[in-house]
Amino acid sequence: MPILSATYSHQAMIFTILFLSLLYGINCRFVMAVYSSANQSNEHNEALVVSRMIKWAQSEGGTVNDKVEIRRMDPEDVSSPYGVFAKESIKESETIMIIPKHCYIMIDDAEDMDVEYGWQDAYNKNLCKLSHRLMDEMRLGEESKYAPYISYLKTQKVGQLPANWSAGGKRILRELYPEGSQVVDWIDQNFKDKKCIGDDPFESHMVEMTVQRCFDIALIPVWDMVNHDNGNINVATGSYLDEPGIKVWASKDIQSGEEIYATYDKCVDCYDIQLIWGTGEILKDFGFVEAYPHRYVYEEEDIWFEVCKNENNELSIKWDSSGEYGMITEEGVEFLEDELERIEKVGKRLLNKENVDDVPYHEWRIIQAYYDTLITDLEFAIEAAEELGFGKDEL
Repeated sequence: MPILSATYSHQAMIFTILFLSLLYGINCRFVMAVYSSANQSNEHNEALVVSRMIKWAQSEGGTVNDKVEIRRMDPEDVSSPYGVFAKESIKESETIMIIPKHCYIMIDDAEDMDVEYGWQDAYNKNLCKLSHRLMDEMRLGEESKYAPYISYLKTQKVGQLPANWSAGGKRILRELYPEGSQVVDWIDQNFKDKKCIGDDPFESHMVEMTVQRCFDIALIPVWDMVNHDNGNINVATGSYLDEPGIKVWASKDIQSGEEIYATYDKCVDCYDIQLIWGTGEILKDFGFVEAYPHRYVYEEEDIWFEVCKNENNELSIKWDSSGEYGMITEEGVEFLEDELERIEKVGKRLLNKENVDDVPYHEWRIIQAYYDTLITDLEFAIEAAEELGFGKDEL
């Protein structure tokens, strides 16, 4: 899962310090020195927390390959996400980690999600139970049997997911999604309204963290620090429900310095979620705009497609081949054209200087990235459909 350890970017914080220094006449070098020292101290502490968690998993019978390390994706930016990287070359089929089940924070009375109808309700009930398990362990702190993992989870900031963003950020992102989307409202609708949690911000944060990091009914230390990239997957896994726990191995040769990437929606235990889940859902549940390929699912319109990008930055499209949705139709192209026009209007109305002050920097950056992604991919999908004989020229 994505691991964001800071709410604001390092660059944005430096800009703020410079501005305040000029405004109040404070010595800029002094302020920067204090900020740098605090950052280095905090970074050192977080590194110790991560190291402690790994050693704990190993002491419990787990394994973590000595050829991998957990570090910032950008070593020069202490606000960049953590990732798992190869320190040395790793051969195909080589074990990367094994995390025992008794290291999981897990629920034993899970609702059955393997049903054709009602799986979403069962899923939310399981998330509710798991979030309460997490709350209990977080309150125990160092008394928890999972203390090293809990210590790491306590470093995670509120607001990594849009559901816990600022009011301004929520307002803009909500309008970029189709009407009725829960993108910023799912905590309220699925957990507060269902009496799973109250209005305590701590409880909302625990639900946020559970959704972002869990594997249906379990939170799995270390493994949840592997990032998602469907275009660069280089590991395979067994089921997390297997005994003695989840096993992760290289699915191809991995070179020194490469990041270890998994998939959050094409995994062994993901059922067929890729049929109903796309780039918008990745943002909703994990808090980032994924790299290519991008998937779009409009269930009510019977539209499913993926936009891919090759090493030459050339785009291509893949329409549904599962038989679930079928090929794009003239009506489908009309919908995409209307959706593109709607999103462009939202951008002109809301993505401007009048709104930027109401939205924290990291939220604005993600909103802008998602907007740009939507415009690029919808324009390309419409052009690709026109090449098949659909679109305005044929209607």
